[in-house]
Amino acid sequence: MSEHPLDPQELEAIQAAIRQGASATPSVPQHEPQPLPLIAADREAQAARPRLAELAQRWARRLARSLRTFVGDVTVDAMGAEVIDAGSLPDELRPMWVALIAPPGRGMLAVAFGGDLIEAAAAKRCGAPAIKAAGRDPSPLALRLFAPAGEAATAALEQTWAEIERIRIERPVASPDAVASAIGGETVIAATLAVSGATTGRVRLLGRPNVIMPPAERHPTVPADAATIAAALGAVPIEVRVELATIAIKMSELGTLGPGSQIALPVFLDDPMPIYCGDVLKAWGRPVVTRGVIAVEIAAVVTPGRDHR
Repeated sequence: MSEHPLDPQELEAIQAAIRQGASATPSVPQHEPQPLPLIAADREAQAARPRLAELAQRWARRLARSLRTFVGDVTVDAMGAEVIDAGSLPDELRPMWVALIAPPGRGMLAVAFGGDLIEAAAAKRCGAPAIKAAGRDPSPLALRLFAPAGEAATAALEQTWAEIERIRIERPVASPDAVASAIGGETVIAATLAVSGATTGRVRLLGRPNVIMPPAERHPTVPADAATIAAALGAVPIEVRVELATIAIKMSELGTLGPGSQIALPVFLDDPMPIYCGDVLKAWGRPVVTRGVIAVEIAAVVTPGRDHR
């Protein structure tokens, strides 16, 4: 390194070169991320998710009241809804108490209860004191003893659903096959409710999007009669083209054309000429002169599959 320091002019020249190099560096264009278009199943799932979240939110207060009879003072908070993969649901539901409700004609919605509230309800039903959080799966006996609490909570869900849609909810038997049918499919919407207070637990609402969303309202349709259709289409303009003939010539011949030149066409005066509507052949005609104007007389109307020339 040189022992002589740079003079001010040399330092200023170096700084100017650095600034110029920095300004010459091409900037990286910034692109706004564009969401990928959703397939139909995804659109249906995203539309159903807020509706299930609303159902869970309305049910939370009723659910807390029904559970307090069986497990003590608890609160229930709705945690929202999400789209999940149905593949992992059988393992999740195995240690839970499950019931089914079914809006008419739309499939079934699974209601699953899990956590320490199962053992807590079973202990209270047996007259035992409140149990501490165990953090383990409930026993088969506890699942059976939880049935009255689960039935009361599910009845509260039926009332909540009836308030939203004003329909009567059916209660299918929650057999393993029926539960598998309710959550079968690639896309399932799940809402989660957290139980806290005297005991803890988790409640899940699970169903396919078509179960959660009400069916689209169908409006009756009446077919229009032929006269109405003809009147509606009668004012539509259609381009009609009459083709005299076509011929191919060489480029050298094209260059010799001028005023007075004649081009012989490969047709005779009485040959039929095609008449097109757009690009569709509709009729054959013959050239005539009427009142000094060239016209076309329709000789035959084309019927598909037949040649009328």
